[in-house]
Amino acid sequence: MSKKGKAVADEAKPVPLEEAQTRRQMLEAEPYRFNIHALLREMERMYPDRPRIGRSQVLNQEIVNIGQDPFLDFPASNVKAFEVREDEIPRLRTRFLGYFGPQGPLPILTTAEAMRWQEAGDDAFVRFADIFATRFLQLFHRVWADARPIAQFDRPEEDRFAAYVGSTIGIGTAPFRDRDRVPDIAKLPFAGVMASRVKSAKRLQQVLEGVLGVDVKIREREGIWLEFEESDLTRLGEAGADLGRNTYAGRRVYSINDKAAIEIRTEQLEDYESFLPGGEMFERLADMVRFYLGEQIDFDVELALPRQLCPKAQLGTKGRLGYTTWTPLKADDEGSREDDYVSDARFSLHQAVIGDIQTE
Repeated sequence: MSKKGKAVADEAKPVPLEEAQTRRQMLEAEPYRFNIHALLREMERMYPDRPRIGRSQVLNQEIVNIGQDPFLDFPASNVKAFEVREDEIPRLRTRFLGYFGPQGPLPILTTAEAMRWQEAGDDAFVRFADIFATRFLQLFHRVWADARPIAQFDRPEEDRFAAYVGSTIGIGTAPFRDRDRVPDIAKLPFAGVMASRVKSAKRLQQVLEGVLGVDVKIREREGIWLEFEESDLTRLGEAGADLGRNTYAGRRVYSINDKAAIEIRTEQLEDYESFLPGGEMFERLADMVRFYLGEQIDFDVELALPRQLCPKAQLGTKGRLGYTTWTPLKADDEGSREDDYVSDARFSLHQAVIGDIQTE
């Protein structure tokens, strides 16, 4: 891709096993360094096949068992401890939003008594309180995560915000998603630009530059001959015969309102070739223009490549006539400026013909 880099975002992926093991060791050794919401988000990514926290129906579907130990001091962190036992659900002990502590709903004396019981090895009361505290903590995190787009994106297939934003540009429901070669996640950042009923060259330029990662310029009012359909031809006594209104001489008419040109500047030869007919970026370009404007306007594409990167046509080498074959530069062109571009390739976006040839 160009220097701007790939604009298509990657979907959230599960945490690799080695990284997960390292993070677990850090969590067990220094739990106070972690934030509970960030930690629970990580754990949801580690178990993508299980329901999200707060959505499980049975205990063996839960990702983590959240609870709270009694305490009286001011909490330095909202995470106290993390325990992983063989064949058991991991246990996360917190220091907020429970029944115990200086700010908890239970009296301080009850918290102190529960601490004495726990120190004596009797944690029955703490486990009883966890029955309710666990559910409160799970639902609190679920509400927090459901209200934040970044947390929703941890599981793209369940991303509510993607559905909300996608609905403004027609990709909010499953039947209308992933219908072309441009990933839907690449379109969502430009929903505010594309959702407007008013289409413009500037907005199309912004969308193409953002999605494709190249410099784009839209040139409007390109001339084109429009052929009349058989049903539109003028016949005496029939429709289309009003002199001065809808009557034309000939079988075609010249228009400057039905065609535009897309100028694309690439910085690498491989990017240039990818935008040629048949290339991956050419297909994405065609799909993106069609998604934004439909088929109402025809487009020509003009590709530009730095002059010093233009390959010279040589016997026995492969090239595409009119696209990637150039005669050697003249002597006075060898010292051309670095910002000098060659834009010889021009083709229709919707009617491009692929023509690989072998020069001999």
